[in-house]
Amino acid sequence: MGQSTHRLWLVRCLLTLLWSVPLPFLGAIAQTMPPATPQMSLGSLSTLQTAEQFIDALFGNDFQRAWIYLNPILQEEITPQGLQQRQQVFLKRVGAYQNRVDAELDGNIVSIKVAFSNITDTLILIFDENGKITGVDFPANPNSLSIQSPR
Repeated sequence: MGQSTHRLWLVRCLLTLLWSVPLPFLGAIAQTMPPATPQMSLGSLSTLQTAEQFIDALFGNDFQRAWIYLNPILQEEITPQGLQQRQQVFLKRVGAYQNRVDAELDGNIVSIKVAFSNITDTLILIFDENGKITGVDFPANPNSLSIQSPR
């Protein structure tokens, strides 16, 4: 098993075990979420293309466009300004965004290897059946990036 395939397998196992536990940064939505309401026509974009466009929008400082890719439940929890705040905190830790290096799709999970000035890391995006993002894991320092509501 290649290193990349092994990493995706480990991520899938962890996500399966932790599905009911909120994920860092944007969190995860339960599998029983309602269908997404269309707010932007994603047309025939593949999940991989959607993930890449989300990353491009987020790190291209187009927070309104990045927000549109989120599942409506996440959109209720975080505003485009909230995305901007979290992106800025994240970039302080990893350095300036450089570029997307690689992306892999495994079911509803997309792993995107991204280069920053201080680190190259793999960001994990989770999608619902409607092609909307239900969770994002930015592993550099997830604890300070959580948007989970205090309960």
